[in-house]
Amino acid sequence: MKLSEIKQVIGSIAQVEGPDDIEIRYLLTDSRELVQHTKAGQTLFFAIKTAKNDGAKYIPDLREKGVQAFVTGDSIAALQALAAHVRAQFKGTVIGITGSNGKTVVKEWLYQLLKDDYTIIRSPKSYNSQIGVPLSVWELSAVNRQKAEKPVLAIFEAGISQPGEMEKLEPIIRPTIGVITYIGHEHDENFVSLEQKRAEKMKLFVHSEQIIEDPTHQNVRTCAAVMRALGYDEELIASRILHQTHETVLKVNLSALVENVRYFRGLLKPETKLTCMVKAFAYGAGSVEVSKALQASGLVDYLAVAVADEGVELRKAGITLPIIIMDPEVAAMDLILENNLEPNVYSHQSLKTVIAAAEAKGLEHVPIHIKIDSGMHRLGFYKEDIPWLLEKLKAHKAVRVASVFSHLAGSDEAQFDDFTLQQIKYFDECAEELKNGLNDQVPGTTVIKHICNSAGIERFTDYQFDMCRLGIGLYGFSFAGAKLRNVCSLETTILSVKTVKAGETIGYGRHTKLEEDRTIAVIPIGYADGFDRRFSNYGGEVWLRGKRCPVVGNVCMDQSMVDVTGTDARPGDPVEVFGEHMPLQELADKLGTITYEILTSVSRRVQRLYFYE
Repeated sequence: MKLSEIKQVIGSIAQVEGPDDIEIRYLLTDSRELVQHTKAGQTLFFAIKTAKNDGAKYIPDLREKGVQAFVTGDSIAALQALAAHVRAQFKGTVIGITGSNGKTVVKEWLYQLLKDDYTIIRSPKSYNSQIGVPLSVWELSAVNRQKAEKPVLAIFEAGISQPGEMEKLEPIIRPTIGVITYIGHEHDENFVSLEQKRAEKMKLFVHSEQIIEDPTHQNVRTCAAVMRALGYDEELIASRILHQTHETVLKVNLSALVENVRYFRGLLKPETKLTCMVKAFAYGAGSVEVSKALQASGLVDYLAVAVADEGVELRKAGITLPIIIMDPEVAAMDLILENNLEPNVYSHQSLKTVIAAAEAKGLEHVPIHIKIDSGMHRLGFYKEDIPWLLEKLKAHKAVRVASVFSHLAGSDEAQFDDFTLQQIKYFDECAEELKNGLNDQVPGTTVIKHICNSAGIERFTDYQFDMCRLGIGLYGFSFAGAKLRNVCSLETTILSVKTVKAGETIGYGRHTKLEEDRTIAVIPIGYADGFDRRFSNYGGEVWLRGKRCPVVGNVCMDQSMVDVTGTDARPGDPVEVFGEHMPLQELADKLGTITYEILTSVSRRVQRLYFYE
């Protein structure tokens, strides 16, 4: 859309600056996200003023980066008016979703169910606010410019926190089909009653041709109803739902993730680099989306994964940050070199393998990372290996040392502090000997030193050297008592609720025998999803209806049973397995394990839902 047209639409609402003839493809409300856009000259920045900040102060910096178009004044109203203009030009079907819980789940399931038949424009992550909705609807401008191969279907979420907000969102979304999910107690403080909250949310649908609300508020049934409204037959609906949906989801708060990175970055010197560990599917959170968020944040210098396939996946997804391969397999060396990945070298043989592979391709100065075994005794060179390393490295131009590093074995526990300092001293001596011997390896390059992990950043900040590695700290775990943000929440819903009489038993093996009549709910999560069997028979709890409810009977492969006696639980109610109310550390303590294991155990069949606040 030409800026001249945008000026006509919003010029009476706010001040619009920039050349009339430039084509605007991107809208920007956060100057830090410009890194995501390759064409700054096609970006329109809305300088939003809040109680704590004023976007106008970022305009000079954005000008230097190539942005030419800016909106100041009542920027939010202007953004909403522009989105409403784009929506009015779109002639296809729009599905609008509101409610307290389940909006993002229903939207993502509908995408999976319908993507083969439609070109789908949908809210990115959970963009459902006064700013997020217009940013989502702006994506329709691309559809308005060019004809899509398949019919276009738009799916947008709308969330409100107080009365009067939905009236502003309705003309922006103007849904053809309205969908309402479960309405719970979020933001109760701003509404007189649930009835008032519901009435406010229903204002989204004043122009809708059809409104869908499943009485049980089960997300699967809601999706099926939407498919019926779009003309699908029952057989196809059943087939697709059977293969595509699972009531259990892992929600990943990318805003919280970036906020946690800012905390750790704030402990470091400005010149200290930061590597983020995204191995093992980013500890279960999803490596591609997590890596994209980290790259977009501008706070991270390196990423690190375990094996080559993980790095290749990130490259295919558009990640351009340097990526270290911590456990490079010999058979994958060609993949590593072809995808500009940087291998960890930890033994005589691993160095020979990298050199041979690089020389076979005629490459020079391939960046490698030398690992020192400072006391963990897993992988790495000893101090006595340094002379051999120097001799080998100086004899071959195929590789250059990008960094030298080591692993701390117990930096999170005070009882091991003396040993940690001993490790650091040993590593520093090895690293300095290696660096001094390579001071002329490649003109203009330096060897980076790093040993601190998440706990090390907090507890041994004086030894941050040139770079640190952030892993579990990304997800809200502090080793110094800092109040970090929870990032991952494993949630499911209630499938059914029934009364089971005294004397009856629950589940396989009949291990739970009831002493009195109890109300039992079934939830669709089991050990195949990562819900450990050790939570069986009162070994674990979940959070629903504002209280903790114990697991009864044995955890099954796909389902578990929960005692919900004394609650008003009903099918479709949301259930938190871990998250804000059920801390991950508490679950790990009950199992006698670590949080890493709980996170990485969440099965791939559990859908990941990503959102920004």
